[in-house]
Amino acid sequence: MRTKSAIFYAAHEPIRVEEVELDPPQHRELLVRVAATGACHSDYHAVDGHVAMSTSFVMGHEGAGVVEGLGPGVSGFEPGDHVVFAIRPMCGWCEYCSSGRPNLCNGITAPPGRRMDGKTRFHTPGGDPLLHGAATFSQYTVVPEWELVKVTDAVPIERLASLGCAVTTGVGAVVRTAQVHAGATVAVWGCGGVGLNVVQGAVIAGASRIIAIDLAPRKLEFATQFGATDTINASDVDPVEAVRELTGGGVEYAFEVIGKAPTVRQAFEATRPGGTACAVGVPPTGSEVSIPMEPLFFDRRLIGSSSGSASPRVDFPWFIELYQQGRLKLDELYSRFRPLDEINEAFEDMLSGEVARSIILP
Repeated sequence: MRTKSAIFYAAHEPIRVEEVELDPPQHRELLVRVAATGACHSDYHAVDGHVAMSTSFVMGHEGAGVVEGLGPGVSGFEPGDHVVFAIRPMCGWCEYCSSGRPNLCNGITAPPGRRMDGKTRFHTPGGDPLLHGAATFSQYTVVPEWELVKVTDAVPIERLASLGCAVTTGVGAVVRTAQVHAGATVAVWGCGGVGLNVVQGAVIAGASRIIAIDLAPRKLEFATQFGATDTINASDVDPVEAVRELTGGGVEYAFEVIGKAPTVRQAFEATRPGGTACAVGVPPTGSEVSIPMEPLFFDRRLIGSSSGSASPRVDFPWFIELYQQGRLKLDELYSRFRPLDEINEAFEDMLSGEVARSIILP
C-alpha cells in the first residue's frame, strides 16, 4: 500500500514528506493507522546534528493509533484496537524484561532501522529501502507487537499521542528512576515537552517545592501551569546559585532534560549532600560530562534515565487512569495540532518555545 511519510535525508535539511510504499505486516507485526504523533525533540536531534542518524530514515517514535491489520502469529490484538507506541521494545523474555526493566530490553536483535528479518517495511516508489523504527510520522506504519500497548478506547486516541515518550520519559524519570519521595525538593532544567512532564511527575510524587529552569519565559509559564512552585530564567541569573538560595543549600533531586554537558553539571551542583541529579535529556553523540569528585563523598549521586525506567504495559494504563482523574495534564500539553505536511513547522513551534507540544495528525 502507499502512505505519506516524513523522511530524514540529511542533517541541517528540512524533513521531506513523500508518498512511499509500505509492505504488509509480517510475522508478529501489525499494520497501524497513526492517529496522532508528537513532534519530539528526540527526532529533531537528528535534524540539527545533535545525534548521528542514518539517512533515508522514516521518522517518528511517539504516537498512538488504531490497528488496521494483523500479520501471522500476532496474539492479543484485533483490528480496531487502540494502541500506544512504546519507544523501547519489550520482548518479554530477556534478562531485563524478566527482571521488570523492559526499558532496557536487549532481546530484540533486529539490525538498526530494520525488522527481525533484516528487511525494511518502507520503500521508495522505485523500490529502494527506507530505514525506520516505529515510523509514526506516517499515515500508516507496520510495527512488531512488542512495540505496542493496547489501551482503552474510553479516551479519544488523539489525546494519547505523547503518552509513549514525553509522559513516560518525564513522569517515569521522577517516579521510577529517581523515586522522588513525598515532601522532596526538586529542580528541573529544561521545560519542553519532557521537562513539563518531569514537573508534573514531581507533583504526582508529592514534592513540596518544584523549581523550573529555562531560558524561554513562555516555557516557564507552562511550567507554572504544570505545577512548578518557582521559576528561574537562566539567562538572568546563575541557576545553581538561585536554586541554592531558594532551598537553603540545594535540592534533593535535580533533573536535566536538555541533553548538554554544562547543564548536567549544573543540575548536579544544585543538589544538596545526599541529593540525586538525574540526566534525562538525549546526549550529543560522543559527548562527555565531568563533575567534581568531592560532592560524591557526601552521598551525592549522578544517574541516568532511559525511557523513564518505565514498564509500558503497566504504566500506560496508570497514566490514562491519572488523566481520567484529572491528575495528569494531557489536554494542556497539546498546544497546537498540524497535518503531516507541516512537520517542519511543528519543529519550528517547538524551537520557538511558544508551545508545550505540537501534535501531528497524519
